[in-house]
Amino acid sequence: MHASLVAALAAFALSTVAPSALAEQVAGADAFETEVTVSDGAVLKARITLPEGDPTPRHPLFFAQWVSCGSLEFPPDSESILAMLARESGLALVRVERSAVRNGPECDDLDFDTELAHYRDAFTTLLDDPRIDAEKVYFYGSSLGSNTAPLLAAEFAENGVDVAGVMVQGGGGVTYLERMLAFEQYYLERQPERFAPEDRHEEFLDRSRFHYEYLVRGRHPDEIAGDSADMQRVRNDILGLDEDKHYGRPFDWHRQLARYNFLAAWAAIEAPVLVVFTEYDQFESRHGHQLIVDTVNRLRPGSATYVERKGIGHSNRRYGSIEDAYAFRDGVRENRETADIMLDWLGQIGVATRR
Repeated sequence: MHASLVAALAAFALSTVAPSALAEQVAGADAFETEVTVSDGAVLKARITLPEGDPTPRHPLFFAQWVSCGSLEFPPDSESILAMLARESGLALVRVERSAVRNGPECDDLDFDTELAHYRDAFTTLLDDPRIDAEKVYFYGSSLGSNTAPLLAAEFAENGVDVAGVMVQGGGGVTYLERMLAFEQYYLERQPERFAPEDRHEEFLDRSRFHYEYLVRGRHPDEIAGDSADMQRVRNDILGLDEDKHYGRPFDWHRQLARYNFLAAWAAIEAPVLVVFTEYDQFESRHGHQLIVDTVNRLRPGSATYVERKGIGHSNRRYGSIEDAYAFRDGVRENRETADIMLDWLGQIGVATRR
């Protein structure tokens, strides 16, 4: 089923280290780890989690994660969405760590092209893992992973893999430039004491100019800052933009992302799609989520499902108001509801869940 994709990667030797039981413990699931050597020689750790006590090979649910770096290992007694999917989806949840075990960069030094290639190479190799039934595959992207997942799914489908479903939460189908400008909009709106209504117009235009130079023209933020006092001011005030990283990732990581056509990837995926938006999302827009669903349903009516969670923020916490959400104040974790939405949808598209 996936022979053509494997052939496309035949220019290098992919190998895995014999699997062993993981140190992590997932109630209701059996967890394993393996190592995967990818095309640039980096060795990555992969985590495969199966329904407890059932050695039957399972279709994989490939996970693409958020911007921030950090291990995907489950903490003890985890009640995360991923842990719930691991024990209840009936699929083999597959997570790949972005920091190399050896012969490769740490996550916070990766550019996006390399990160995407690592995902592609690792997931391709893992289709041959004895615990995986590669007859069909599923993808799940969370936050920025909502942009990575469709790119991977479209490429796998193009190369002959049966992509049976894609679900995302916390990311939309707009361009990366639009995404980052939406971050700037929220940043201005949440600080009325700093940005008076009459000043917002010029302030947003300045920030738009900066991001165009940075993300589209590919200029270094320090070079842009040298253009004018306004650009220097913006450079010093963009959230998460420090001396050599933006949200903890290299500048090239963001500039490369800005070149990808996410909506084209969504248009190419002939599979059921689930898009979950949280009403009080502190970063991503409703429009970006709806754009995915509207685009897919115009091409393949009824194949995309949109679910909006009321009163919930980006990280699946419930807030009393949008102001509380903006301030990340008094949020209560609500992972169960999101997991149930995903599990219900998986059941509707034919996955034998274990709920």
